[in-house]
Amino acid sequence: MRKQPSRSSSMLILACALALMPKAFAAPVEQVLHSFLGGTDGYNPDGGLVADAAGNLYGTNTWGGPNFATPYGTVFELTPPAAAGGDWTKTVLYSFQGGPNDGATPFGTLTFDKDGNLYGTTEAGGPSNTGTVFELSPPAAPGDDWTETVLYIFPADASQGYWPFGKLTFDGIGNLYGTTQFGGTGKSGIACSINGCGTVFQLKPPATAGGSWTAAVLYNFGSLDTDGIEPGRGLAFRLGSLYGTTMSGGTNNNGTVFRLGQNQGVWSEQILYSFTGAEGANPIGRLIYDSAGNLYGTARSGGNVNSATCSLGCGAVFEISPPTKSGDPWTETTLYKFTGGGDGGSPYTAVLRDTLGRLYGTSTAGGANNWNATGDNGTVFRLTRPSSRATPGKKRCCTFFTEQPPTTEASPPATCF
Repeated sequence: MRKQPSRSSSMLILACALALMPKAFAAPVEQVLHSFLGGTDGYNPDGGLVADAAGNLYGTNTWGGPNFATPYGTVFELTPPAAAGGDWTKTVLYSFQGGPNDGATPFGTLTFDKDGNLYGTTEAGGPSNTGTVFELSPPAAPGDDWTETVLYIFPADASQGYWPFGKLTFDGIGNLYGTTQFGGTGKSGIACSINGCGTVFQLKPPATAGGSWTAAVLYNFGSLDTDGIEPGRGLAFRLGSLYGTTMSGGTNNNGTVFRLGQNQGVWSEQILYSFTGAEGANPIGRLIYDSAGNLYGTARSGGNVNSATCSLGCGAVFEISPPTKSGDPWTETTLYKFTGGGDGGSPYTAVLRDTLGRLYGTSTAGGANNWNATGDNGTVFRLTRPSSRATPGKKRCCTFFTEQPPTTEASPPATCF
């Protein structure tokens, strides 16, 4: 298999590019790399992008594909032009077939391993349309087809969860972790009292090549009355623990930030924060962390209400900080509350952080170009702390927190320019 040294999110590339711009610069220029045509070209690229070391971008379309009979989504690659100013080339690496033996409708962002294989989830597919986990392996020779392997199909009884739609996360020894939106045995929430409130699952690789991956449910949401329900789009792995969000549940039913830790092989949940709605609500995006263990994320609603663009609140960017004394509560700090105007609103995805402490992300509402008067055009934003000003002439660095932490779990080195 093709070997490539490292992978990081293409949004990280954007973050670094923005971080390197001087204070006085012309307005950024947006370039459309590819406009999906729908149908056989695929459409609705709901997940984010990941990049390889050569600058190729990889993503998923939730729908469409070359075969009209099975328009169940695709995995695609965008290759940069050989000469500046040329066109990017889009290649469909795989088209999902649906049915009992394959996945359908991929929603999440892909994840690379160290050997160049791609991993992801499909929300549907399998005998009961409960969703799958898949691997795409690159060809041995350039130009040949990529090979898809279904690693796991969620069972029909929903005991292991169903509808995985987040990004998968590796630990240092090759185990995969993810979330399902529904299913499992926890049923405390009204919204999931019948179908289950979602799970965190683990997939262990086989001891020998070609064997089956082993699935285990690490936690069933809705196990307690004030538990979080409907986990968000993926997990962060740090120092042996998993961190994530739930869209609903918690003390105020506005969502939570949680930690899963294990003691002698038994995993247990700790709710780090329950949202009240005033500072934000319904976090759905994946969390990121800094070297001090602070967590950063977005809440898609709550906060400031704008009846034109976000009637349930325009959302926020938040930080959750660990206590200085063991046993004390974690502290939530609202870094920014969107207004739904020119600054945007309703952020759905994770943010990215550079070594100056600045955060980058997207919002789905608001913005200056409200051409259809519906408020759903969105923005790309940057948040700067008052103390994180760039020093003129000083090197600027971006730290890449990849989905495969080093086994020492130390902070990754920064890339400086």
